[in-house]
Amino acid sequence: MGSFHKASCSCGFETSLIVGGNRETYMQDSSFPFYCEKDGLISVNFREEPFTCSCCKSTGIKQYGQPPVSLPPTGEFPWPVLQAWDFQAYREGNLCPKCKKMTLIFGGSEILFD
Repeated sequence: MGSFHKASCSCGFETSLIVGGNRETYMQDSSFPFYCEKDGLISVNFREEPFTCSCCKSTGIKQYGQPPVSLPPTGEFPWPVLQAWDFQAYREGNLCPKCKKMTLIFGGSEILFD
């Protein structure tokens, strides 16, 4: 199952992203957000290795939910808001690609698809 989410920051950055995949192709194509130094927040097909940026083809990308682009969970949301198999990320404490602060927030699923 896949889901659409919003990511936003107090600096004004906002985007939508897809997590997971659909029932017919999830074993070949499932997405999760990663950070690329050049292209910012990107969706990466984690079913294809090595993980690469879909824009610049860099392999030096970092998975959201893991250091150094995400902090450990704290506060009132200590459970993952983004999850696809072993990939997960928390609501708060994520690197914003615009202001480069750990203030990016991932929203809960807005639309589910299968």
